[in-house]
Amino acid sequence: MARIRRPFRIGAALLVIGLAAAACGSSSTKSSSTSTTSGSTTAVKKGGNLTFALDENLVGFNVNTSAANEYVLQEILDQVWPQSFLINASATPYLNTELLQSASETSTSPQTIVYKLNPKAKWSDGQPIDAWDFWYNWQAQSGASNVTDIDGKPFDDASTTGYNQIKSITAADPASGSCAPSTAIKGIPTTIACGNGDTITVTFSTPFADWRSLFGDLVPAHEVAAGTSWNSGFNDPTKVLSGSWYEISKYTENQSLVLTRNPQYWGTPGNLDTITFQIFNGDTQAAPALQNGEVQLISPLQTDLSIVQQVKQIPAITTKIYGGLEFQHIDFNQSDPYLALLPVRQAIALGTDRKQIVQRTVGEFDPSIVPLGNHMLVPGQPGYQDNGTAYESVDVTKAKSLLESAGMTMASDGYFQPKTGPQAGKDLTFTIKSTSGNSLRANIEQLFQADMKAIGINIQIANEPAATLFGTDLPKGQYQLALFAWVSTPFESGNQSIYCSYTNAANCGSNWVHYANPAVDKLLAAGATAASPSAEQSDFQQADVLLWKDMVTLPLFQGVELTAWSNNYANIVPNPSSVGIPWNAQLWGAKAS
Repeated sequence: MARIRRPFRIGAALLVIGLAAAACGSSSTKSSSTSTTSGSTTAVKKGGNLTFALDENLVGFNVNTSAANEYVLQEILDQVWPQSFLINASATPYLNTELLQSASETSTSPQTIVYKLNPKAKWSDGQPIDAWDFWYNWQAQSGASNVTDIDGKPFDDASTTGYNQIKSITAADPASGSCAPSTAIKGIPTTIACGNGDTITVTFSTPFADWRSLFGDLVPAHEVAAGTSWNSGFNDPTKVLSGSWYEISKYTENQSLVLTRNPQYWGTPGNLDTITFQIFNGDTQAAPALQNGEVQLISPLQTDLSIVQQVKQIPAITTKIYGGLEFQHIDFNQSDPYLALLPVRQAIALGTDRKQIVQRTVGEFDPSIVPLGNHMLVPGQPGYQDNGTAYESVDVTKAKSLLESAGMTMASDGYFQPKTGPQAGKDLTFTIKSTSGNSLRANIEQLFQADMKAIGINIQIANEPAATLFGTDLPKGQYQLALFAWVSTPFESGNQSIYCSYTNAANCGSNWVHYANPAVDKLLAAGATAASPSAEQSDFQQADVLLWKDMVTLPLFQGVELTAWSNNYANIVPNPSSVGIPWNAQLWGAKAS
């Protein structure tokens, strides 16, 4: 499974994506969605359906929560929930001019952003999209202790970065110069100066260079006011109102989801009548489904040589292999008494043959891929540097020495045994979990298992369905080792919620490894409040050096993405970021004759 680093997929060799410095402060942002779709569009027929293969089940439908923070869900919501800024095929943010007339930084001290909503913008139930939606989405993701979900429980946030730096949101109706108060949302105090306005002023307490990353995937505030919980209410897809081109019209759990053109959409409507997301349990079924016409578009979460070879045999399709903003990694749950020991984590890292893992997975079809040396950036991104050189080569001798220093002795069967703790006198054994049905990850796990045997650690593989692994096991700390991928947007600040101390539950909800380091917290906070992208990057790079020193998680390699589709369809443009392939699905359609 791929999890989204919010507000932040990674460049690889066949097409290296250099991310634009999109977060730097220009005074105004105005752009046309038709001019930022990476090339001219092809004339297509109106109507019809396209079926897109998804290779993971859905956990829920509020992608802003840590429980449902799925890449596959974001691909669906691209066309459903309103996005203030869209991400194009060059991984560059641009203003969604059908939702917003403008978004301008009007002051740097304090930093102030003024958004002007399109007065025609409305939800699929006819209610206007207004300042209250911005205000509620801020409050729900602010990490503030004095605001809660409607049941009184803390908000489950994938990230609070940026939102926790907002001091106030005020609004006014440009038509009348004033606005009427709105009904308070249950459980949240009414602090907005004026609601229901089209002009929204956001004032920050500290600068946030990545302000364009905010107010995407807007949750409808009036639906929450009517009793729908942020944390769990949107597990029911009938509660997911649309504020964009398409709306969810049908969902059959673990089978399919259908988007239908939103009849209430005020802008240029989508070309297709419907877009069907066919859900498969794993990545091995996508290529056969494309070949037999069951689906017309595939983009497997993970690509291996077998999938590449299968796709090459399918006639009348277009195939793109390219770099994405994504990286595979192995997480260490430090709530485990042995993984809490730095020498044990370092031994695992030194014993893992990352070069061999690359060569026997993605390196089989892209030999330029190398082990990843950074938690924040990847090769091809400005500022990337390899901070993991200490773990570039396998060192079995040193790994064994580290395990001995952690109070373990080698048994006659070749495995180390702890002298104390729950595994005292037994072979040191860890379970690694990943998503079932993923051939790439299954291969990685087997290679990792053999590597660990060589240094005296017993590895058991116990994979789970995505809904279990990401809905329960990881958020609740019910794992020891985990293998999955983070998928990113162009905003580096999205790393903060992953690596800042887990003791700060309100703001560090994606830190499932139970890591805490005040020095890292300080650097991440400085980066998130930096006034410029260069200062932000410097802070995050320094934090990355400490992450390697503390061996928080072991990056393996950056992802290589594959997208293939029927030649009967046009305007499909792969996107390397966390928005995925449907970023411009409103333009898709069958080619005109």
